[in-house]
Parts: sequence; C-alpha cells; structure tokens
Amino acid sequence: MQKLLTTALLLAVSSTSFAQNKYHPFRVDKMYGVTDTLGNELVKPVHKFCEQFRSGKEFALYNFNDDVKDLIVNTSTGKILTFAYINPGEATVNNVSYTLVTEKTKKYLRSEEDGKIIPLKEDYSDFKTEGKYIIAKYYASALPAPPPPPVKQVKSKGGLLPPPPMLPPPMKIPPPGFSNYAVIAANDETLKPVMKGLYKTYLPLYNNKAEETIVRVKTVTYGPRQHSNFYAIIFSTDHTHSLYDTAMKLVKKFELKNASKEQLEEIASDIMKTKLSEYDEASAVPPMGVPSKNRPEPAVVYPVFDVEKSPNGNNQFVLKQSATDVKVIFETPSRITWNGKDHSIYISDTDTEFAVDPQSGKIWLPQKYWATAGITVK
Repeated sequence: MQKLLTTALLLAVSSTSFAQNKYHPFRVDKMYGVTDTLGNELVKPVHKFCEQFRSGKEFALYNFNDDVKDLIVNTSTGKILTFAYINPGEATVNNVSYTLVTEKTKKYLRSEEDGKIIPLKEDYSDFKTEGKYIIAKYYASALPAPPPPPVKQVKSKGGLLPPPPMLPPPMKIPPPGFSNYAVIAANDETLKPVMKGLYKTYLPLYNNKAEETIVRVKTVTYGPRQHSNFYAIIFSTDHTHSLYDTAMKLVKKFELKNASKEQLEEIASDIMKTKLSEYDEASAVPPMGVPSKNRPEPAVVYPVFDVEKSPNGNNQFVLKQSATDVKVIFETPSRITWNGKDHSIYISDTDTEFAVDPQSGKIWLPQKYWATAGITVK
C-alpha cells in the first residue's frame, strides 16, 4: 500500500511539474513548432526534429541544415536560443547529457540540465560513453607551418614589394578508414584526453562474472545508455592491435591480420588471464516478465484519460472523472495514440503530435492547425 501511495504521489508531482510548463512543441505536416498553453504559436512548424531534455526545463528543435536556425526553447519562459547547428544528447559528462553546438568559429558542449558550457579545445565528434571513459573522434590540428622562404625583393616603380603571403597549412587528414580517437575520463569536464591515437576500430571487453542464482529486483532508470567499466579495450589498425587495461595503461601490442572479434576476445583473455567478452551483461536491460493470464484487471483510478469509439464510428479522446462522468476533449476519424507518460497525443493519419494539459485535457495545439490535424474539438 505504501508503495502504491508513493507511486501515485510521484505521478502527481510529475503531472504538476509538466502542467507548470507554459511552452510545448507540436508537430504538423512532419514539422515541429512551439505553442504556449493558450494556443498562441511561438514558432512555426519548420523544424524536422525535436528533443525534449530530461530536465524538463528545455527542448530542442533542429534540422541539420543551413536553411533554418536550430533552437533551444525554455519551457517556462519561452526564451529561445538560436544556433547554427546542434546535436542534442551527443555527449554524457558526469552523467549529464550535453548538446553539441557548432557555430562558424567554435564548437562546444552545452548541458541539458543547467546550460553549463564546456569549450572544446579539439574538434570532437561522435562521443561514446564507455563506462568511466568517453571515446570521441576528432579532427587533428593543422600541420605545422613551413619556415618562411627567403625574402625576395621585387622591383617596381614605387620601390621594393614584399613577397606574397604564405598559404595556411593544411589539416591533418587521416587515411581512409582511420579515425583519430581520444579517450577521456567521463567525469572530467576539461575533456583532457588520457590517450590519443590513430586507429580504425576499438573493442571494449568485459569480465562478466557468473551471476548468483538468487533472484534480485533490478530498477531500470531511463536516461543516457550507460555501459559498465570495461576490463580491457583493444584499439586496432589493419593488423596491429593495442590492448589497454581499465586504467588505460598499455598492456601489450600484438599483430594479427583479418582478426575477428572472437579472435581478439580470446587473445585478450589469454593476456589478461581472465575470460573476457564484448558483451556487457551487467548493463543489459533485463527481460520483461510475461503478464499472467489469471492476473485481475487493475482497478481504474479516476480521473483518467482514455480513447473511445463514438456512436458515429469516430475515435474520441475523453477525460473520465468517474465511470459515468465522461467529457469528450476532441473527436477524429483517425487513429488516436495516447501517451500517458508524456501526456501527448499522436494522430497517425495526419502525422500530428501535441501535448495536453494533464489535469483538464486541454490540447496544446494552435487552433489554426486543428483542421490539418483532422480533429474536432468539443
């Protein structure tokens, strides 16, 4: 009973927090825009992608092109930050998700919790969290500038002319199939690498100890995917393989052409004197239990939102205050998908998506898009 009351309280707090947000994304014609809770359109639907941050304080609208500026919107104030390019959830530092921001002259990470900025001293991309490390690709700096040539004096009518300016040095381009990798401590906000190198691939390996036969309850927390700390990791070129331990200390280099993952696992296991595997069993999502056929239907706790059929065959989104007190919010001939966790509606036939007030059911979609969505609001 105590657990049920706690769960109900958490859901109520979540709904209240969601209801306090004044600005929400919506989707029409496969594009995202922004509305307030009064139905006023803040941003027209011109963005292809939307990412709502786990903090609930902001969400991102972006396109991956030059035509429309990418945005981060504050859900409470409606403040809009504009960027050339953003890639939400690109990195996880100190267990906090960061958006990668790319401007004309700089790149940096921006916290999705509090907006904190981490400057990037290297041109990092493709961040992967591997246990207590981040493994990222980066573009190497420009080659050192060549020494200046001897000054040649050129005669002209006005005197001597200086030599023409030297061209900037070229960037270091890795060979085809290779990438510059940097290994960074996952809690290091300076992003200072503990190892850098030019490789083709890497393979983290785990020491999956035998599980006890006792059945244990595992709580799954939704958020950035977290791997366990690897026991060892192999960075490979075509046929040269470098084996590092969990402290990123080089253990051994060895040669093997056309090596498979299974062969690398076996060699690393022999060197480390313990059985290693590329599969991280400790962080794997546990299988869901099969519901019992004899389990009774849970009691309905009012008020509750639901989708029902109307007498004319349309689908209705309704708010039930009780078994007999039913209020129709809107009606549509299309299929309605209700997401109770996010308090959002998806209309499949018109590819429309919007949030609703978790208390009243009021839809947060500007009225001018109701016809496009194919809905009739009651």
